[in-house]
Amino acid sequence: MRLQLLRDDRGSASVWLIGLSVALAIAIGGAVDGSRKAQAHSRATAIAEEAARAGGQALRAQALAAGRDATVNPEMAATEARNYLAGAGATGVVSVQGNRIVVDTTITERTVFLSMIGIAEHTVHGYGTADLISAG
Repeated sequence: MRLQLLRDDRGSASVWLIGLSVALAIAIGGAVDGSRKAQAHSRATAIAEEAARAGGQALRAQALAAGRDATVNPEMAATEARNYLAGAGATGVVSVQGNRIVVDTTITERTVFLSMIGIAEHTVHGYGTADLISAG
């Protein structure tokens, strides 16, 4: 009788262990891929801010060399910001709004663990601005 009772519970621990393993894998995947997404967001923001700074330094060098006030060339500022984005390997939108340059970046990061449940990538956005200030 006792031997019969033991045989009836066969395999129940295996089902429990499989369920626990799947839950643990999803939790670890969420933590790993979540931190990768946060890092990608931080990187996108840093790139956007640096691109805006690069654009903000697009002064008319000839005027500065001649001792006159060097104003910022808005077209050159946008070009410098786009060049920075391209060098950093990010895509983005650059616009000049009055005396300010605005950069929005987009980074797409592949997931490590969450791709197993159908989430293949995360897309994050960064934002940066710089004032276009003349020097002289």
